[in-house]
Amino acid sequence: MSRKREIVIGGLIGLIYYFIYIVIIPQIHRLLGANSVRSDIHVDIPLAGFFLSLGMLASITKGTIFSFIINALIKILGLIAYLYIVHGRPIIMEASATSYTMTIAISPEPIIYVVSIWTLATILIDILAIVERLRPSVPRAIEYIRETLE
Repeated sequence: MSRKREIVIGGLIGLIYYFIYIVIIPQIHRLLGANSVRSDIHVDIPLAGFFLSLGMLASITKGTIFSFIINALIKILGLIAYLYIVHGRPIIMEASATSYTMTIAISPEPIIYVVSIWTLATILIDILAIVERLRPSVPRAIEYIRETLE
């Protein structure tokens, strides 16, 4: 694969992470009823550029330990930005019938936990893949980690 193509693919991957963490998941919160999350899709150009450049850098260093570190950094920074956007903003649902209005406020923590666990699980899978690649004599990375912890 040519260097230019790797850079373009890395930039696209960085932008995909940006849109997942900064645009799509907060919009899901808004659709569920979190009123304080912006209803219009706002693109923060410096933040998008930062994700774009990290994606390019990860693509350029593909096959090295630096690529893993940069990919983990992209995921962790995306998670932190997502937490900043939605933390402390309850999901509020209102239902009204005649003169009565019922308001239900749900904490967004379960969704936050799912996104956090998903992010950390993908980082853990990357760690296991890099350990597997660095230790070809060990049949499985999990067995190697278990042995080192004992």
